[in-house]
Amino acid sequence: VGGVAKLTHEDGREMTLNVEYNQLGPLLKATVDPRGDVAGADGVHSPYPGNINQFVLACGPYAQTLEKTRGVMGEFVNPKYADSTKTTFKKPARLECMMQDYPKVLAKEEKVGFTSVDA
Repeated sequence: VGGVAKLTHEDGREMTLNVEYNQLGPLLKATVDPRGDVAGADGVHSPYPGNINQFVLACGPYAQTLEKTRGVMGEFVNPKYADSTKTTFKKPARLECMMQDYPKVLAKEEKVGFTSVDA
């Protein structure tokens, strides 16, 4: 689960995408509130909707993107640590990529959005 966010770069570029749960807290602390994800105006709910990673896209533009990128997505190492000291791995680290990063390879004029449904 992550949080859907519209990110704005210092130069004005914008991007809407899911920010993974392990990145959302540090992002919010660094940019919005030093406490991280706190209740919104209603005092209860986060202003950052959760996302269970339902992924819907149009096949034609997706195929064009695959051709353009040759299917290559940004990768990262996702270590799992044994404890809070972060000095010992719980298990071997692995190289991953996230579907949430797909918007990062799209052209500026391509649109990305989300649908929020009340429970």
